[in-house]
Amino acid sequence: MTNAIQKPRFEEVVAVTTMNLPDFGLKFNAQRVGPTNFNGLRTADYGPDFRMPTMPELVPLVYASLENRDKETAKNVIKTLKNNWLTGNTAIHYFPEGIFVEDNPEMKNGRIVTPTQKALEKRLGSHEEMRIAFSRDKIIRFVPYGFKRESQTALELARNPGIIALTGSEENAETLAKASEHYKLNPWFYALSKVDSPQTRVAGLVSDVFDRLDVGAGNSVGIDGISFGVLESTGEASRTKK
Repeated sequence: MTNAIQKPRFEEVVAVTTMNLPDFGLKFNAQRVGPTNFNGLRTADYGPDFRMPTMPELVPLVYASLENRDKETAKNVIKTLKNNWLTGNTAIHYFPEGIFVEDNPEMKNGRIVTPTQKALEKRLGSHEEMRIAFSRDKIIRFVPYGFKRESQTALELARNPGIIALTGSEENAETLAKASEHYKLNPWFYALSKVDSPQTRVAGLVSDVFDRLDVGAGNSVGIDGISFGVLESTGEASRTKK
């Protein structure tokens, strides 16, 4: 990891109960939604103009909250993370050759639609980094199996191709690794091993009873989780979009 990441700004707007993250170009509604399953979180009312955040957008919220524990709204995020899965609007499609990560997946009758592998491959562009293939808009990412699962150091987490695919960028993976250093034990990456048939899971974060950050890429859509509404701040360049 580099030392480029500085303590992020965290602006607590009490009057309108929002959390502004100007370094990331994001604004969150401090009023959490849930606990409820993935469909409930997708269809919930997060407030005017707010929506369910993707996994790449949850990473800055968790990191900025841990770095600004003196803020009441940050304390609420940390407490939520300790007691519940903080769920992102990101699906993980497991195939025998590897995994596709999809932000804002299509839903039908309350269930995530699992695209065919061929359909997902068609959406990938020519850009690759760290064994990961990206769609042009970076909404779809593909990584083959072989990345480290379960317990690992923060440095391993930052360089893990599976984590980079899940969070959308190398920078987000490094930010998540920095967040994991706020806990006593090494972070844990929960992902399925190689599968024989397609399976779809959802992404989430939680700090468990072992005082470590758990990164989930294998959660069932039926697991109850919590989320905070997000919107992109105008006039700010979002680092998660790079």
